[in-house]
Amino acid sequence: MKFLLMTESRDPMPPDMAMPMLDMMTAWLSEHRASGKLLDSWSYAGRPGGGGLLEVDSHEELDAIMTGFPFGQTSTISIYPLADLDAALANAKKGFETMMSGG
Repeated sequence: MKFLLMTESRDPMPPDMAMPMLDMMTAWLSEHRASGKLLDSWSYAGRPGGGGLLEVDSHEELDAIMTGFPFGQTSTISIYPLADLDAALANAKKGFETMMSGG
């Protein structure tokens, strides 16, 4: 199961917390990259926040990963489940065919 993760900082970070939080974020990224669960990650240019592409086996695994996200308490987090585009197009076509046939 793939998920798009998007985060945006909503509270400024106290200067005395910056280095420890950045170290914790570096460790979180390393752990989940090494596990193969974090397929890609990025930062927004010129503003705090970023995103990533996660691949997990369950919603519970996603929850466990995100529970450890260092900026979770100070960020707005959006997570979107992703579907294969070919399958989504086939489903859309099937739905329109059903609708057009009155079924």
